[in-house]
Amino acid sequence: MDRYEIRVAGHLDQRRAGFLGCEELRLLPGGDSLLAFAAVDQAALYGLLTRLRDAGLGLIAAERIPAAAESVDVGARTTERSEEHLDAAD
Repeated sequence: MDRYEIRVAGHLDQRRAGFLGCEELRLLPGGDSLLAFAAVDQAALYGLLTRLRDAGLGLIAAERIPAAAESVDVGARTTERSEEHLDAAD
């Protein structure tokens, strides 16, 4: 599942972001909002962009967050757990 960060014009409230299916909302100092979404495929992404358009939100940027970056984090946590497990076994 791909993750996307989408920047829109204006500050959104949490209720409206939730209605759009937003997983995370960040209000940026310049008056824009950064929304984080997960999309299972391109059709889901286009549906999301359509909901943003229908809500009258001005799209500034959309960026795909590579799944590989998330895998690195998970691997690092797994390594830490393995070291803890080894310490506990001694």
